[in-house]
Amino acid sequence: MDMSNDIRNEIQTLHDSWDLKRAKFWFWPIVFGMTILFGFFAGIQGAFVGFMYGLIAGLFLIHESLPVNKKVR
Repeated sequence: MDMSNDIRNEIQTLHDSWDLKRAKFWFWPIVFGMTILFGFFAGIQGAFVGFMYGLIAGLFLIHESLPVNKKVR
């Protein structure tokens, strides 16, 4: 089988994953929520730290929702 077909099938499976769609949906609300929360308690510096923590938390959520080592099909 052609390697590019295998890659295409894996990418299609990745995009069809419900967990990934939910993780992408919740990424920005998590980032903005952490920014506002930390900014409320610690001002501008806290907002910056909260933004960084939000990015980390959002990317971790996306990472955990990837279908790695899951039996698909």
